[in-house]
Amino acid sequence: MFYRSTLALGIVLALLTACGPAAVSSVPVESSGLAAATLGNAAGAVSAQASPTPQFQFPPPAPNQTPGPNVVAPSPTDDQTPPPPIQMAPSPGAPPLTGGDHIVRTVDPTIAGSAQGLLAYVVNRSSNNVTVVDLAGSQVRGTIPVGQNPQEVTAAPDGSRVFVANQDDNSVSAIDVASGQVAATWQGAQAPLDVAVAPGGNALWVSSPASGDIVIYSLPDGAQTGRISVGPGVALLDFSRDGQRAYATNRDAGALVVIDPAARAVIATVPTDAGAEGLAVSPDGHWVYVANRNASNVSIVDATTNQVAATIATAPQPRRVVFSADGAYAYVSHNEDSRISVIDTNRQAIAGTLFLDHPALGLALSPDGTRLYAAQVSANAIQALDAATSFDLGTVQVGNSPDSLVVLHR
Repeated sequence: MFYRSTLALGIVLALLTACGPAAVSSVPVESSGLAAATLGNAAGAVSAQASPTPQFQFPPPAPNQTPGPNVVAPSPTDDQTPPPPIQMAPSPGAPPLTGGDHIVRTVDPTIAGSAQGLLAYVVNRSSNNVTVVDLAGSQVRGTIPVGQNPQEVTAAPDGSRVFVANQDDNSVSAIDVASGQVAATWQGAQAPLDVAVAPGGNALWVSSPASGDIVIYSLPDGAQTGRISVGPGVALLDFSRDGQRAYATNRDAGALVVIDPAARAVIATVPTDAGAEGLAVSPDGHWVYVANRNASNVSIVDATTNQVAATIATAPQPRRVVFSADGAYAYVSHNEDSRISVIDTNRQAIAGTLFLDHPALGLALSPDGTRLYAAQVSANAIQALDAATSFDLGTVQVGNSPDSLVVLHR
């Protein structure tokens, strides 16, 4: 990783070299002091850093923090249209930065939202269990055995239960959060992949790629109440926040399936691209982002017309998508390399790339949207980032092959 101080020094030296000897004598006193301070801080903590500029830069720099993942913008797939002179809002605790202000300043070092009371439930595919992590203390609180080859995870809206799809034993584990144990195991879904709770919390939808069905269980008793046929290859699920629409990707068909939950019927199938897998519905319900794994792009589907409005080329193998709390950005994981692509949803273009310690698959945001968590399959760990600045907030070791995770406030 490159520290911002080292990068700043490199830029100063490069400019002086390019401008020639005359330029050295013309450096203002303030600039000379900044270069000296930068050199002095290269091996230690940086006391202050420059504010963001209107140029390609994601996320904005944050002072008084150990730099986290390298941020490179623009990447080879970036839209070269200059973005508007705005910055992503800092997390609570950081004072506002005025537009056009490029001075070096000292800022409160507490920039990330608090993790107090946050628990992560991390599904470990190879060890057949769920690790419960106290995110405030970055410590493992416990491990809960589930079924064989667990895949995706979700939680009830009130945070009382966590549901896990167990692919190899055709079951769903319902974990009671208060007791930290599996309260029930429900059968009936063939090789289930994803689980999603309908808004309102009265039904659990489970995708079965093998049968091509979405199996619906009532909550909290787990009785099967119906099936929706969407075709072999059905993958991940999501709902609009108002519960008026449900969406499922179909990897085999390379498509997004649009469902009316009230009628439990497919109302549209939208061709996206090869290997459609990850998806997320924007907070306002207007857009559905689909990660097309085999095509290395993301389709943006207009939920009002059920048509693809744009396609964004990404790094290879996009896997999962989550939106920032305000919908301004979408984060896309790439399990085959250590990066997260960040899409500016207003411009519908890549704003930058976050480079992690290890490749990540599952992504989750804290309930307040200030922290982004990534499940790193090969490292048996989860990594935390400040969602507004990308600064590294720590790594916690979990079970074997963590695939997905959900974050609750308890």
